[in-house]
Amino acid sequence: MRNLKTSDLFSLSRILKKMNIKEDIKKFAKDVTGKTPEEKKKAEQDMEIELAMLFVENIGAAEKEIYKFFGDLTGKSATDIENMELKNFMNLVQELFNQEGFESFLSTASK
Repeated sequence: MRNLKTSDLFSLSRILKKMNIKEDIKKFAKDVTGKTPEEKKKAEQDMEIELAMLFVENIGAAEKEIYKFFGDLTGKSATDIENMELKNFMNLVQELFNQEGFESFLSTASK
């Protein structure tokens, strides 16, 4: 999977709007001011899990757009993503959520 780029922000923003989860994403943001590095890491991990679950729970609302988005990220067609084994698709979702800077990218897209 390639790294996210500026044009992906617009695609992801449309997906989040269609999924109607922008406000939910804002609720997950945690204030980590004054926390230890370990506490910050734990808060980030918890947020990643919550976001992944929210994404999966609402994925049906933007199914075709998500296939296209992941196709663009991986160089595959939307049909290839649609027909991918579930385990492989979930690995793609996890890889996206684990990309460095994804939280700030998601924060910008959810505005």
